[in-house]
Amino acid sequence: MCFACRWVGGQLGLALAPVFPVRLCPLPGPLYAVLLGYKESPVSEARRRFAPMVRALFDGFLRAHAWCLADAAGGPLALALPVPSSARPGGSPLNGVEGLAAAVCDRAGDAHWSPHLLVRSGAPVGHMRPDSRAFEVPAAFRPDVAGQRALLLDDTYVSGSRAQSAAAALRRAGAASVVIVVLGRVLRPDRSAAHADFLCHSRAPVAAPGAGPVSAPCCRCLQTGASTE
Repeated sequence: MCFACRWVGGQLGLALAPVFPVRLCPLPGPLYAVLLGYKESPVSEARRRFAPMVRALFDGFLRAHAWCLADAAGGPLALALPVPSSARPGGSPLNGVEGLAAAVCDRAGDAHWSPHLLVRSGAPVGHMRPDSRAFEVPAAFRPDVAGQRALLLDDTYVSGSRAQSAAAALRRAGAASVVIVVLGRVLRPDRSAAHADFLCHSRAPVAAPGAGPVSAPCCRCLQTGASTE
């Protein structure tokens, strides 16, 4: 387990939800440009070009590895939702990606797209600053979460504070289990020798979006002995 995971888990006081990165995302790199551009680019044409790539990455991964997610969750997934934004009003940018909800529900079996189940609270959350109270399930929706297995989606994963805090909120509301799928596990090989070593030893895909389907083994299929710290 890497330093960030140990820290986040310790601050939350919980076992971390399993994380499935679709691709490794070393910085700088083209994948990060897509994952930032679909929601941040000031050019609307760029946002329209990047959003289908985001959808295609999720679709390809879920097509190949939906069974891995169900295995990690302990059974079929019932709910699918994006991690709400910690700063932007209106929830998650992923919820605005055209066709993503239909693609996820089609690939994840009986999962229902349910972005309304999780909202931001007033508690702060940020890089290396997890908080199990940063997100909450509104009281009216807690019966919909109780006893269910949930799939959380996010675009990038750095320290995991946001995604793991969101998973903690779902479990606090009674979810039986939560698994997290992120498009890009951000790495800084230029700043961290451990990240550089991990990239050298890992066979996880690092290609840019549009390079073909995500058919390589996922982290459930293939374990690497290299440290990710």
